Amino acid sequence: MSKHIDKSYLYSLPSGAYVHPCRLIHKDGTLMWKHALLSNQRTLHLPIDECHEQHIIKTAQRLEELNSWCSHDLEPWQSFIPYAWYSPSDTDLKEGICVYFTHSVYSNDSIFDLLLPHIQEHETLEQRDNLLFFRRC
Repeated sequence: MSKHIDKSYLYSLPSGAYVHPCRLIHKDGTLMWKHALLSNQRTLHLPIDECHEQHIIKTAQRLEELNSWCSHDLEPWQSFIPYAWYSPSDTDLKEGICVYFTHSVYSNDSIFDLLLPHIQEHETLEQRDNLLFFRRC
């Protein structure tokens, strides 16, 4: 991270890394740290240990892979929009392996139908209310 950014603007992760909220989790991806750590863009939840940090990184990688099936042009505005990802107090979200999301362009029904054949045995994709729910393990 740049030496010119005041550390008070950065998130301190258990691995010792400092990341800006708008930094991409994966280079050339679409998901930022704020997507994983800010529930509903309001409440900040930093990972409590390196295991949860790694779960978030691996889940982001898998979501980027799944997004490539939906957004063939890979334009940054054609991507998943996470609504809730990591929250230690939520039973579904306490490990960083589950995400509630929608897509910025396509309906939940079309994304669900498109992604279902690409979901692996150990993964889950469900429609819950007006959001999609993905579980990596």
